[in-house]
Amino acid sequence: MVCFCRWDVQDAFLKAIEWAGFEVKSQIVWDRVIHGLGDLKGQFAPQHDIIWFAVKGDFEFSNGRPKSILRYNRVSAEKLIHPNEKPIELIRYLVRVLTSEQQIVLDCFMGSGTTALACKHLNRNFVGFEINPDYVKIAEERLKQKVLHPLAVNNKEDGLLNTEVNH
Repeated sequence: MVCFCRWDVQDAFLKAIEWAGFEVKSQIVWDRVIHGLGDLKGQFAPQHDIIWFAVKGDFEFSNGRPKSILRYNRVSAEKLIHPNEKPIELIRYLVRVLTSEQQIVLDCFMGSGTTALACKHLNRNFVGFEINPDYVKIAEERLKQKVLHPLAVNNKEDGLLNTEVNH
């Protein structure tokens, strides 16, 4: 499991992850390269997010041990589709180092579908949840763009988007 959060709520997320029975293995720092806003006169300019990496059971990296500081530009304001959107390159990297082809990736807060798109690129299966129907439509449109494989999209009104790579 990976869970993105800000520094000021990281402890609450850590406790919730452990309460759910996961073992936290690493804290990863995403250096967004460009800082955000916040208190412009009394606070350091926030340039990073925390990512908790946690597992249930045994886990081994299949392609070597990744580093704990990841440097990827945040999505620029002009290109931002969702307020919490992560760069596709970052998500693609995480999916690649944490999963194998044909495994299922779950995103419980799918937003505009960046994780689904990364899974499509990397030949992973994907299940996602999003409660905002506008973002479900955006994710569906993003996934219709031909990348590597045809994609089956579940167009249910319940906010569930299920993709499977067809062979």
